[in-house]
Amino acid sequence: MRQSTARRTQSWMDRERADHARLYPHEVRIEVDPYGPIGAARRENVDRVVAQVRKKGRNPRVCLYAPSFDGQVPRASLDSAANYAERQSWQVGPQQFYTDPSGATTPQDRPGWSLVRQQVRAGFADGVVVITADVVSRQAAEYREELDWFEEHHGFIALVVSEPVRGLA
Repeated sequence: MRQSTARRTQSWMDRERADHARLYPHEVRIEVDPYGPIGAARRENVDRVVAQVRKKGRNPRVCLYAPSFDGQVPRASLDSAANYAERQSWQVGPQQFYTDPSGATTPQDRPGWSLVRQQVRAGFADGVVVITADVVSRQAAEYREELDWFEEHHGFIALVVSEPVRGLA
């Protein structure tokens, strides 16, 4: 099991930067993109898990996951995720798509996401394909926790559209 590289506490440099920003609010500053290192770690994990699965002589099996709106099945999102999986030569089972109402709580509290995790934990799926990182969580720390969970369970989260790049503060 690998330790998370996500920082849980602020270093003295982070506190100093925050104090400086508070004292000099008109200065232009560039903030570190929290999704850059997270995205690199996610892609590395996808590559590692896919290589391990293919080394065993099979294609990765994935679930598809998307938020639903007004109780409607998010057909366009699920189709995009399925097309991405197909381009990667990953297998998607006929009933391997899961949804939750948009705006649902933390990932662990969503029934559909919990079913995806169960599929990975039980070994029925090697990963999940979603459209964007925001589908998993809009909070970088929660997103990182989910990536860590999948990595610990030898699974992966694949994105159709890579993590967002956030520029100037």
